[in-house]
Amino acid sequence: MITAELLSKYSLPEEQARSAIEVAIARTLTREMQISFSVKYDGKLEITAFHTHGKPAVIPAEAINKKLFRHVRYQVELELQKRQALFEAEQLKQLRGVNVTGQISRILIDGTLVVTLEIADLFRCLILSGECQVPFQPPRERGLYRIGQVLEFYVTKVVAIAAGHWSARVHIRLSRTARDLPARLLRERTGINGISCRRRIAGAFSDIVSTARIPKEAIVAVGKELGEHLNVFVEQAV
Repeated sequence: MITAELLSKYSLPEEQARSAIEVAIARTLTREMQISFSVKYDGKLEITAFHTHGKPAVIPAEAINKKLFRHVRYQVELELQKRQALFEAEQLKQLRGVNVTGQISRILIDGTLVVTLEIADLFRCLILSGECQVPFQPPRERGLYRIGQVLEFYVTKVVAIAAGHWSARVHIRLSRTARDLPARLLRERTGINGISCRRRIAGAFSDIVSTARIPKEAIVAVGKELGEHLNVFVEQAV
Protein backbone atom coordinates (compact mmCIF):
# COMPACT_ATOMS: atom_id res chain seq x y z
CA MET A 1 0.00 0.00 0.00
CA ILE A 2 2.74 2.45 1.01
CA THR A 3 5.85 2.03 -1.11
CA ALA A 4 9.21 3.77 -1.29
CA GLU A 5 8.32 4.73 -4.87
CA LEU A 6 5.19 6.53 -3.66
CA LEU A 7 7.01 8.45 -0.94
CA SER A 8 9.88 9.37 -3.27
CA LYS A 9 7.50 11.61 -5.24
CA TYR A 10 7.35 14.04 -2.34
CA SER A 11 9.93 16.05 -0.41
CA LEU A 12 7.97 16.23 2.82
CA PRO A 13 9.68 16.00 6.21
CA GLU A 14 9.30 12.46 7.58
CA GLU A 15 6.89 13.50 10.33
CA GLN A 16 4.55 15.28 7.89
CA ALA A 17 4.60 12.36 5.44
CA ARG A 18 3.79 9.91 8.22
CA SER A 19 0.95 12.09 9.49
CA ALA A 20 -0.52 12.42 5.98
CA ILE A 21 -0.52 8.64 5.52
CA GLU A 22 -2.10 7.96 8.90
CA VAL A 23 -4.81 10.60 8.50
CA ALA A 24 -5.73 9.58 4.94
CA ILE A 25 -6.02 5.85 5.67
CA ALA A 26 -7.95 6.28 8.93
CA ARG A 27 -10.34 8.80 7.38
CA THR A 28 -10.99 6.67 4.30
CA LEU A 29 -11.54 3.40 6.17
CA THR A 30 -13.79 5.10 8.72
CA ARG A 31 -15.91 6.65 5.97
CA GLU A 32 -16.15 3.49 3.87
CA MET A 33 -16.72 0.94 6.65
CA GLN A 34 -18.76 3.12 9.05
CA ILE A 35 -16.65 2.23 12.09
CA SER A 36 -13.75 4.09 13.69
CA PHE A 37 -10.16 3.33 12.74
CA SER A 38 -6.78 4.49 13.95
CA VAL A 39 -3.62 4.07 11.90
CA LYS A 40 0.03 4.14 12.82
CA TYR A 41 2.73 4.16 10.17
CA ASP A 42 6.38 3.66 11.03
CA GLY A 43 7.74 1.89 7.98
CA LYS A 44 4.86 -0.57 8.21
CA LEU A 45 1.15 -0.11 8.75
CA GLU A 46 -0.69 -0.84 11.97
CA ILE A 47 -4.45 -0.53 11.47
CA THR A 48 -6.82 -0.80 14.43
CA ALA A 49 -10.62 -1.01 14.14
CA PHE A 50 -12.82 0.17 17.00
CA HIS A 51 -16.13 -1.68 16.80
CA THR A 52 -19.19 -0.38 18.63
CA HIS A 53 -19.20 -3.54 20.73
CA GLY A 54 -16.15 -5.56 21.61
CA LYS A 55 -12.45 -4.87 21.90
CA PRO A 56 -10.32 -3.00 19.33
CA ALA A 57 -9.07 -5.31 16.61
CA VAL A 58 -5.86 -5.06 14.61
CA ILE A 59 -6.59 -5.41 10.89
CA PRO A 60 -3.79 -6.64 8.58
CA ALA A 61 -3.37 -4.43 5.52
CA GLU A 62 -3.61 -7.60 3.41
CA ALA A 63 -7.18 -8.13 4.64
CA ILE A 64 -8.43 -5.02 2.81
CA ASN A 65 -10.16 -5.97 -0.44
CA LYS A 66 -8.60 -4.85 -3.71
CA LYS A 67 -11.22 -2.24 -4.59
CA LEU A 68 -11.00 -0.55 -1.19
CA PHE A 69 -7.21 -0.92 -1.29
CA ARG A 70 -7.03 1.10 -4.54
CA HIS A 71 -9.34 3.75 -3.09
CA VAL A 72 -7.25 4.04 0.07
CA ARG A 73 -4.04 4.40 -1.92
CA TYR A 74 -5.65 7.11 -4.06
CA GLN A 75 -6.71 9.03 -0.94
CA VAL A 76 -3.19 8.70 0.50
CA GLU A 77 -1.76 10.25 -2.67
CA LEU A 78 -4.26 13.13 -2.50
CA GLU A 79 -3.36 13.84 1.12
CA LEU A 80 0.37 13.72 0.33
CA GLN A 81 -0.19 16.13 -2.57
CA LYS A 82 -2.08 18.53 -0.31
CA ARG A 83 0.59 18.40 2.39
CA GLN A 84 3.28 18.89 -0.27
CA ALA A 85 1.50 21.98 -1.60
CA LEU A 86 1.19 23.45 1.89
CA PHE A 87 4.85 22.66 2.61
CA GLU A 88 6.04 24.19 -0.66
CA ALA A 89 3.91 27.31 -0.16
CA GLU A 90 5.52 27.84 3.23
CA GLN A 91 9.01 27.31 1.80
CA LEU A 92 8.34 29.61 -1.14
CA LYS A 93 7.05 32.54 0.90
CA GLN A 94 10.56 33.97 0.60
CA LEU A 95 9.74 34.70 -3.05
CA ARG A 96 7.09 37.28 -2.14
CA GLY A 97 8.17 40.80 -2.99
CA VAL A 98 10.99 39.78 -5.35
CA ASN A 99 11.31 39.90 -9.12
CA VAL A 100 11.66 36.69 -11.13
CA THR A 101 12.29 35.89 -14.78
CA GLY A 102 9.61 33.79 -16.41
CA GLN A 103 8.57 32.42 -19.78
CA ILE A 104 4.95 32.56 -20.89
CA SER A 105 3.81 28.98 -21.42
CA ARG A 106 0.08 29.53 -21.90
CA ILE A 107 -2.39 32.37 -22.34
CA LEU A 108 -5.83 31.58 -20.93
CA ILE A 109 -9.11 32.66 -22.54
CA ASP A 110 -9.53 35.47 -20.00
CA GLY A 111 -6.04 36.81 -20.82
CA THR A 112 -4.30 35.40 -17.74
CA LEU A 113 -0.66 34.51 -18.41
CA VAL A 114 0.59 31.13 -17.19
CA VAL A 115 4.30 31.61 -16.61
CA THR A 116 7.09 29.07 -16.11
CA LEU A 117 9.52 30.57 -13.64
CA GLU A 118 13.27 30.33 -14.23
CA ILE A 119 14.37 29.77 -10.64
CA ALA A 120 15.40 26.13 -10.85
CA ASP A 121 18.82 26.83 -9.33
CA LEU A 122 17.12 27.84 -6.08
CA PHE A 123 14.48 25.12 -6.00
CA ARG A 124 15.86 22.16 -7.91
CA CYS A 125 13.16 19.69 -6.81
CA LEU A 126 10.26 21.95 -7.85
CA ILE A 127 8.81 22.88 -11.22
CA LEU A 128 7.33 26.28 -10.56
CA SER A 129 4.75 28.23 -12.48
CA GLY A 130 2.77 31.33 -11.73
CA GLU A 131 -0.12 33.34 -13.09
CA CYS A 132 -0.32 37.00 -14.06
CA GLN A 133 -3.93 38.11 -14.34
CA VAL A 134 -5.05 40.92 -16.65
CA PRO A 135 -5.39 43.61 -13.91
CA PHE A 136 -1.68 43.11 -13.17
CA GLN A 137 -0.61 43.56 -16.80
CA PRO A 138 0.25 47.05 -18.11
CA PRO A 139 -2.61 48.26 -20.36
CA ARG A 140 -0.28 48.75 -23.35
CA GLU A 141 0.91 45.11 -23.13
CA ARG A 142 -2.48 43.41 -22.85
CA GLY A 143 -3.33 41.26 -25.84
CA LEU A 144 0.21 41.51 -27.22
CA TYR A 145 1.91 38.74 -25.24
CA ARG A 146 3.32 35.69 -27.04
CA ILE A 147 3.84 32.12 -25.90
CA GLY A 148 7.56 31.63 -25.33
CA GLN A 149 8.13 35.30 -24.47
CA VAL A 150 10.53 35.84 -21.55
CA LEU A 151 9.73 38.71 -19.18
CA GLU A 152 10.36 39.99 -15.67
CA PHE A 153 7.60 39.64 -13.08
CA TYR A 154 7.07 40.68 -9.47
CA VAL A 155 5.83 38.00 -7.03
CA THR A 156 2.87 39.37 -5.09
CA LYS A 157 1.67 36.24 -3.32
CA VAL A 158 2.45 32.56 -2.73
CA VAL A 159 -0.45 30.49 -1.43
CA ALA A 160 -1.69 26.90 -1.33
CA ILE A 161 -5.12 26.74 -2.96
CA ALA A 162 -7.72 23.98 -3.19
CA ALA A 163 -7.56 21.83 -6.31
CA GLY A 164 -10.44 19.48 -5.66
CA HIS A 165 -12.15 18.27 -2.50
CA TRP A 166 -9.07 16.92 -0.75
CA SER A 167 -6.07 18.20 -2.73
CA ALA A 168 -4.21 21.50 -3.06
CA ARG A 169 -1.49 23.08 -5.16
CA VAL A 170 0.87 26.03 -4.89
CA HIS A 171 -0.35 29.18 -6.61
CA ILE A 172 2.19 31.95 -7.34
CA ARG A 173 0.62 35.28 -8.23
CA LEU A 174 2.65 37.56 -10.47
CA SER A 175 2.48 41.20 -11.53
CA ARG A 176 3.99 43.40 -14.23
CA THR A 177 2.46 46.54 -12.70
CA ALA A 178 3.94 46.49 -9.17
CA ARG A 179 5.40 49.87 -8.22
CA ASP A 180 8.63 48.39 -6.88
CA LEU A 181 9.43 46.31 -10.00
CA PRO A 182 11.51 48.98 -11.84
CA ALA A 183 13.54 49.75 -8.70
CA ARG A 184 14.20 46.08 -8.01
CA LEU A 185 15.38 45.51 -11.58
CA LEU A 186 17.71 48.51 -11.37
CA ARG A 187 19.11 47.39 -8.01
CA GLU A 188 19.71 43.93 -9.43
CA ARG A 189 21.53 45.26 -12.51
CA THR A 190 23.64 47.91 -10.76
CA GLY A 191 24.22 46.67 -7.22
CA ILE A 192 23.06 50.09 -5.92
CA ASN A 193 20.85 49.51 -2.87
CA GLY A 194 19.58 53.07 -2.54
CA ILE A 195 17.14 52.93 -5.46
CA SER A 196 13.40 53.29 -4.98
CA CYS A 197 10.37 54.05 -7.11
CA ARG A 198 8.44 57.12 -6.04
CA ARG A 199 5.66 56.87 -8.60
CA ARG A 200 4.77 54.54 -11.46
CA ILE A 201 2.18 54.32 -14.20
CA ALA A 202 2.92 50.88 -15.62
CA GLY A 203 3.76 50.95 -19.30
CA ALA A 204 4.08 54.76 -19.32
CA PHE A 205 6.69 56.04 -16.87
CA SER A 206 8.32 55.54 -13.46
CA ASP A 207 9.87 58.17 -11.20
CA ILE A 208 13.03 56.64 -9.78
CA VAL A 209 15.01 58.04 -6.86
CA SER A 210 18.61 56.94 -6.29
CA THR A 211 21.34 57.81 -3.83
CA ALA A 212 23.97 57.34 -6.57
CA ARG A 213 24.24 57.84 -10.29
CA ILE A 214 22.69 54.94 -12.22
CA PRO A 215 24.54 53.85 -15.39
CA LYS A 216 22.63 54.83 -18.53
CA GLU A 217 22.76 51.30 -19.96
CA ALA A 218 20.90 49.95 -16.90
CA ILE A 219 18.23 52.63 -17.21
CA VAL A 220 17.77 51.89 -20.92
CA ALA A 221 17.65 48.11 -20.36
CA VAL A 222 15.02 48.28 -17.60
CA GLY A 223 12.99 50.86 -19.52
CA LYS A 224 12.99 48.58 -22.56
CA GLU A 225 12.05 45.54 -20.45
CA LEU A 226 9.06 47.35 -18.96
CA GLY A 227 8.15 49.40 -22.01
CA GLU A 228 8.19 52.69 -20.14
CA HIS A 229 10.30 55.79 -19.59
CA LEU A 230 12.35 55.99 -16.38
CA ASN A 231 12.74 59.44 -14.85
CA VAL A 232 15.76 59.19 -12.56
CA PHE A 233 16.45 61.65 -9.73
CA VAL A 234 19.68 61.48 -7.74
CA GLU A 235 19.27 62.47 -4.12
CA GLN A 236 21.93 62.37 -1.45
CA ALA A 237 21.21 60.00 1.42
CA VAL A 238 20.44 61.81 4.65
